[in-house]
Amino acid sequence: MLVVFVLSLLPTTWLIPWTTRLSEIVRLPLVPMGDVATSVRIWLTVDGSGLADREQFNLLETERNEYRRRFHAARERVRELEGLVTSLRGLPPTGDVGEFVAIEVDVVGGDPSNPASPLRVNAGTRRGILPGAVAVHRGDILVGRVLADVGPTTAWVRPAVGFGLLDARLVDDQRVAANGPGGDGVPVQLRPDEGGWTTTIDRASAVQVGMVARLHDPGWSRFAQGLVIGVVREIRTLESNPTRKTVRIDVLNDPQRLDHFLVVSPKSGEGGAS
Repeated sequence: MLVVFVLSLLPTTWLIPWTTRLSEIVRLPLVPMGDVATSVRIWLTVDGSGLADREQFNLLETERNEYRRRFHAARERVRELEGLVTSLRGLPPTGDVGEFVAIEVDVVGGDPSNPASPLRVNAGTRRGILPGAVAVHRGDILVGRVLADVGPTTAWVRPAVGFGLLDARLVDDQRVAANGPGGDGVPVQLRPDEGGWTTTIDRASAVQVGMVARLHDPGWSRFAQGLVIGVVREIRTLESNPTRKTVRIDVLNDPQRLDHFLVVSPKSGEGGAS
């Protein structure tokens, strides 16, 4: 207590040097740590001068979305071209049907609410499309037939479901039945019914859901014979005649939803009536 009392009586000018030196002794081990902390703080501080503003960010986001759209469009185009290659491979040999031309067309008009409505395509006589030419999707699926009124740059394709009665055969291509109808299939006559077809068969016929209907109709071009026009979706016993069954056949691809396909047109002008 006496020492404290004596120190309190001394002038402050005499005490300042002593307290300054004491504070330096206490601060000495802390200075390096403070320098390190300061360096870390500066390193972690984000420099706002290099950041993009909202306008630049929106531009980058727009460019990203555009390149993403182009990527998906290119991938879809590759898929389309693969389908066209498949279509060309599925065409009949030239030695069997004579010379022909296969034209890729885009659909530019139609009525989505009516499956039988004609489709307008962006090709006509200038590219070799003639009345009666056959529209084919993915090599083995019949879309329809070109109508008589073909212009220089456009034509109308009526879907197969819009042509009334069709002769066809029900074939077990996918081996869905244990005892299928064989390679020749079951001959039937198809009646248009709500965007598809119906027909009746004998109860003993080995027809199962999943079989396909292939066109075998003399009223159509030879290009169309054997092409798939639909698939069996439903089979039920005919109420008015228990010995017969009613078969419902739906199109494989709704023609009103197609954007493009091939039109196979014989150079000689051969084709079915439209």
